[in-house]
Amino acid sequence: MSSTLDKSLVKKIDELQEFSINTIKEMVSIPTPVPPGENYKEFVEYANSVLKDIGIKTEIIEVPKSILKQNIPEMADYPRYILIGRVKGNSENPVVHFNGHYDVVPPGEGWNVTAPFVPNIIENKIYGRGTADMKGGIVSAIAAIKALLELDIELNGSIEISMTPDEEIGGLCGAKYLIENKFVNPDYVIIPEPSGYDRIWIGHKGVLWGEITVYGKAAHASVPWNGINAFEKTVNLANVLFKELKPKVENKFTEYNVDVPEGKRATIVIGSIVRGGIKTNVVPDKVVFQFDRRILPEEKFDNVVAEVIEAIEKAKEQDPELKADFKTLLRADPAVTPPEAKIVCELKEAVKSLINKEPKLTLSTGFLDMRFFVKAGYQTVSYGPGEISQAHVANEYLEIDKMMLVSKVFGLFIKNVLKGGEKDE
Repeated sequence: MSSTLDKSLVKKIDELQEFSINTIKEMVSIPTPVPPGENYKEFVEYANSVLKDIGIKTEIIEVPKSILKQNIPEMADYPRYILIGRVKGNSENPVVHFNGHYDVVPPGEGWNVTAPFVPNIIENKIYGRGTADMKGGIVSAIAAIKALLELDIELNGSIEISMTPDEEIGGLCGAKYLIENKFVNPDYVIIPEPSGYDRIWIGHKGVLWGEITVYGKAAHASVPWNGINAFEKTVNLANVLFKELKPKVENKFTEYNVDVPEGKRATIVIGSIVRGGIKTNVVPDKVVFQFDRRILPEEKFDNVVAEVIEAIEKAKEQDPELKADFKTLLRADPAVTPPEAKIVCELKEAVKSLINKEPKLTLSTGFLDMRFFVKAGYQTVSYGPGEISQAHVANEYLEIDKMMLVSKVFGLFIKNVLKGGEKDE
């Protein structure tokens, strides 16, 4: 670190460790699993009080029920809220924006260190659902802003922080709604997803979640010749998908670095969900199965869909009796911020100044809310204290020293980008 001010900022963030631990404990203690989207209001009200207590102006937005019915009709009775906090410096712009999702995946089974929503600290680790993904990253951002305010550092620009719901189910009523309705207009966006403290995700793969329905004809199983077995037809179609579509998909590779070598290729998982049949002694008249197709930044979504349709049509040519249709369940486009972008360069330098090595610049194999910000034209990266290996697992944990380290990175990044300095007396 090159300046006395940098050292003062780092020292101040160290002093905020107790505040940070208490904040993440409170956040994790509020269960916010999706589906269906529980306790969102309670979480936002708590986070709002934290921001206001440290001097941040806030705004709470309730997503209209009409939007919920349009995008998540099965969960429309569970309200969605967006929290925005703003700190204005000497000027409105540029704006450094932190976005974090406060929803978590359901806890699942296998917890033995603590109950999922009862945070427990053992040595340097805090356990609980959402610690790594990604309430710990939200706390890192809050502590960085708090430190800057307490040091009264002059900023030539503004800081924003938003907390949005539903990232774990696609973000349509969270970050997407926030961006499309222009509630914020940032220059630089950091999303503290669990990238790891020494890795910056400059982008992510996209995804096509698809569903294929295969139709048959029901009949009593004692006279199967009177029916058409939809499961048998599904097997024939699946064989075409596995033998022809899957190899074609897996022969595509990205030019970007990915966290693991296997992640450089496009992938497809066929049969992630399978449903069919109504009774043991009835010829199945319908089988439904889903697939997950991960899309590289170099690919076009329409081409990905066309490949699936082409494979289905080929199966129909081989079996004229096959009746099947396809629909898209979720579209999430891949997103990339160029490695030479200012946000990447500045964040890379902030990380390097604290860990004494260059952070890796990679793609996330999972899709993120980052895509909404990139599509809107904002320089965006994902960088946070959690490890991806801890996301969605039993006994999820976050290392406390990494939460504080990333907070220091955020503090230095804000100061450097907004040309922060000590105020004149």
